[in-house]
Amino acid sequence: MKEHLKKADILGFTMVAAALISYSVRLTWSMYQTIAVALGGLLVIISFAAKFAEIRATFGRRSTRFGINSATSVVLLLGILAFVNYLGAQHVKRLDMTTEKIYSLSDQSVSVAQQVNAPLRIRAFYPGGDYAPARDLLDLFKSKNNKISYEFIDPDKQPQVAQQYSVTAYGDFQNPVSGESFRYGTLILEMGSKTERVEKQSEPVREEDLTNALMKIVKGEKKTIYFTEGHGEKKLDETERTGYSSAKGRLEKESYAIKTVNLVSEGKVPDDTSVLVMAGPTSEPFPNELDWIDAYLNKGGSAFIMLDPPPSASLSSFTKKWSIDVGNNLVLDASGVGRLFGAGPSIPLVTNYGSHKITERFSVMSFFPLVRSISPAMPAVSGITAQTLFSSNERSWGETDLKSGEASFDEKVDMKGPVSLAVVASKDLGENKKSRLVVFGDSDFASNGFFGSQGNGNLFLNTVSWLAQDENFISIRPKNPEDRRLTMTEAQGRLVSYVSILLLPVAILAGGVSVWMKRRK
Repeated sequence: MKEHLKKADILGFTMVAAALISYSVRLTWSMYQTIAVALGGLLVIISFAAKFAEIRATFGRRSTRFGINSATSVVLLLGILAFVNYLGAQHVKRLDMTTEKIYSLSDQSVSVAQQVNAPLRIRAFYPGGDYAPARDLLDLFKSKNNKISYEFIDPDKQPQVAQQYSVTAYGDFQNPVSGESFRYGTLILEMGSKTERVEKQSEPVREEDLTNALMKIVKGEKKTIYFTEGHGEKKLDETERTGYSSAKGRLEKESYAIKTVNLVSEGKVPDDTSVLVMAGPTSEPFPNELDWIDAYLNKGGSAFIMLDPPPSASLSSFTKKWSIDVGNNLVLDASGVGRLFGAGPSIPLVTNYGSHKITERFSVMSFFPLVRSISPAMPAVSGITAQTLFSSNERSWGETDLKSGEASFDEKVDMKGPVSLAVVASKDLGENKKSRLVVFGDSDFASNGFFGSQGNGNLFLNTVSWLAQDENFISIRPKNPEDRRLTMTEAQGRLVSYVSILLLPVAILAGGVSVWMKRRK
């Protein structure tokens, strides 16, 4: 009987371990687990009492003293590791090794977060009062500015708070097609008297959602961007490849009010215009319209004109007043980059950007289908500063023979590459006023078909931000993470579970027992 009692500690430890494992899986503690722990502890005490004499004798041996010293060393090492881990937790340093940097904030998100100059509190309403992916995202923003804080709230346990903020969008969602499941909720952002909310139901909250909400709070009043119409310009609501619906949607996400204007019927540039955009006119505007744009600029306005190659409108008489020459040509690129889009040399590749706020730290490529040269005028118009914003590569040229079916570089009449494709012009009016004008030789680069290609969308948005005098928000926007999920069959999933949960721990345990038995011999 006494021999059996000596082995009761094994059963006791097993019962205690089983109760703890059950709690870690179910996250609930029941009466049965309490009984198991109590009985297990009692069996351990009884077993130790039954073999007390043996334990006492063991402690007197030399090998035991060496074992105690080793155990003490292990405990000290674990203590040092725990202290180092504590310091690491207090001073977190992240290293994002993913290709798309999905665990790091984009330049724009960092810039927006750093613009928060007053305490900003984020209330995250999620079922259960927490959601790890949302918490990780909020931690990233909080790490960039200590004025940002957040808390999670369970709408079911604190209904009065949820009712106070009119929170109704929260729960669990499963995509019936992909089977992907996630938890969704509502984020309420408060900074002083300003409030913004982020509600998502069919997809998780992403970085760009939170960035856009922060941008609205930081910017305050919306600025109005007017797109001209009446001369064949790109249509904002068109969803086909040639339309500008993508550009419009991104501008609205960045807290701009987007409107259209017909200058002929309006009789002037609207007074609330922050930026006037003319995207790809196919016919020349009337002289009166150009006079109104010129007057608007001379009052400190900003305009973004995107032209296309002949026979589209050139506005050359207007641009010359602002020290900008519009070429009567088509820029061709012999590097072969057009093949990426199933086209020929009519889509130049741009990697050469000028030194300007719009393209600051801009290291991505951009593409311009059917583009004409836009260059600073020589000599420059007095009082106006004009500079090239970006150029085509060296293996390009400005082709002037547009009627021939074949194109080749003629150094006598053609413009040798690199060719200037965009110009920024400004005029200092005094009293902290400055006119801003940007002219591109192509409007298709920002159309739906090319907006998402490499840096095209960012280049368009950066240009508008600079013209709207929102320089602090010029940067690279967040990208959607690339889907690289690993798909396994049910059998493969079970195999991975068995290997990680059973095979590896058993192998480690068997190795330890084997070493212990050999050392005993």
